[in-house]
Amino acid sequence: GFMREEMAQREEAELQRSHQKPRNPEGWGLLLALWYLAFYKPIITESHLRRKNIKFIFIRFSAWQYAGCDKLWAGLVTTLCDSIRHHFGALPLSVYHVMGSRPRYASGFSQKEWVLKKDACLKLWGLLFVLFVGLSILLVALLVPGVKEHHALKVVGSAVTSLSGSGLVLGAVSVLKNLLISEKQKIERLTNSERFASQLGFMSKVRREVEVLVDFLNFMEIFERRRFRVVLEITSLDICYPEKVAGVLNAMNTLLSEANTPFIFILAVDPSVIVPCLEQTGCMKGLADNGYLYLNRTVTLPFSIPEMGSRSRLRCLEAAVQTREDLMYRVITGNVERR
Repeated sequence: GFMREEMAQREEAELQRSHQKPRNPEGWGLLLALWYLAFYKPIITESHLRRKNIKFIFIRFSAWQYAGCDKLWAGLVTTLCDSIRHHFGALPLSVYHVMGSRPRYASGFSQKEWVLKKDACLKLWGLLFVLFVGLSILLVALLVPGVKEHHALKVVGSAVTSLSGSGLVLGAVSVLKNLLISEKQKIERLTNSERFASQLGFMSKVRREVEVLVDFLNFMEIFERRRFRVVLEITSLDICYPEKVAGVLNAMNTLLSEANTPFIFILAVDPSVIVPCLEQTGCMKGLADNGYLYLNRTVTLPFSIPEMGSRSRLRCLEAAVQTREDLMYRVITGNVERR
């Protein structure tokens, strides 16, 4: 609730500063987003980087739900991909996969955030023109008296029409394929594939999927006129097997290795449980088998929650004895308050 209030205040302050209203990819905004995805290249400008309004996308990841699978960290990445796909909708992400351009930085202090993709426009107009010519030839060959007998004209018209039409259909099929096959399914397919038994080949493929996701987030930042932060809350890691724990921490380090990634990881664990798990695995080589040292290298800002007082214990007890209906009612009232 506090984070949402902060977001609303920042939106209002940014509106007063720049007089530019943020956009949402819903309704007409969705059509506009698709138009920009297809025909424009985004540019990260100095004014965009100075925007203070931040939109937080909260994702909860319970490690225990994926503890049974071979690669627990692959579960973390699929949860990330699936949540972002669900947040923005499958259609914009699918169109970005096929037609979207990677955002590039402005060469100076220009305020221009969008540049027309001339090559995409030329290709589309070319295909439409060829399609129109092919249809015209075909109609003439079929309908005009005296020309009907020329079989060669019909063949030329149908060939030109089918070739140009297939180019347009191919683009639509690519979008549809990305619409039906999500990033989660791609990564799960890679996990089951024997060809990617080697960790390196598998990781490079997964990393590529994440890079596309980051580029898409940068694109949508410029479109929506706000900054994004994806907050992943990782829980229940201290009740998983030791090698799974190390895998998730390695995945976090991999995702955070790029300086400009918009991810924030909140790791809720008990260090006294996690450290022995890390020391049992082979990831401690070169760190003097010191689990605390490895954890300090991974966690940027560590802080501890103080021990529970009697009032907090009582509150937890009240929550524990509540019925299922009470908990569901709390969700409904929370939705009403949010509206």
